[in-house]
Amino acid sequence: MVTIREILNRLKWTNQLDNYVLVYVSRGSLNNEELIELSRIVTIGRDGFTFMSSSGRETYIPYHRVVEIRGKDGTVIFRRSIPH
Repeated sequence: MVTIREILNRLKWTNQLDNYVLVYVSRGSLNNEELIELSRIVTIGRDGFTFMSSSGRETYIPYHRVVEIRGKDGTVIFRRSIPH
């Protein structure tokens, strides 16, 4: 089984981050989910990643909160069900 970290690293090292978005659990947001463009990722760590928010602040997201990774064309490359 391929991990989220492996997917993100593969997209990073093949210069494809600009072509993908990620959905993660964000309590209090609409449907308890938020979407970010992978091009906003700053670091890919062992247990999660950081991205630059629209307010210019780095935000850490642990991998267990990731729901989906998909291409901007809608092609899903990772999906899991997380209870809301």
